[in-house]
Amino acid sequence: MVLMTAKASNRLGNLTKSPIFQIVAAQFFATFLASALCLVFDRVAAISAVMAGITCVVPGCYTLVVSLRPVIKGDPGLSQVLRGEVGKFALTIALFALVFVFVKPLSVLVFFGTFVGLQLCVAVVLWHGSRRLLKR
Repeated sequence: MVLMTAKASNRLGNLTKSPIFQIVAAQFFATFLASALCLVFDRVAAISAVMAGITCVVPGCYTLVVSLRPVIKGDPGLSQVLRGEVGKFALTIALFALVFVFVKPLSVLVFFGTFVGLQLCVAVVLWHGSRRLLKR
């Protein structure tokens, strides 16, 4: 039981140190803020912001899960990276299609504005991480 707890704790530590986890967490937090702000003005805008968040965060979670799989000895891990990115792209396209087909009414301006803002979270998280590394 103690060994299993140590393994789970180690896995959680690896998860939270992952840059992909930090990006997904920042995108989730930004989705919450954007949808709360939009809710003050309009319910449709808030739903559109949440849909943009789902369209961005779910593929990021897939990439995170794929990136945490152990690499087979002797394999450079390129196949996992490729699988993660192709899967992320396919999930993003599918979620875009689902949102535009099934979510009515949708504020397209809020949806794309939130989606672009969430994509900028990637740059902000990576910039913040690089500044921390430079200060060492």
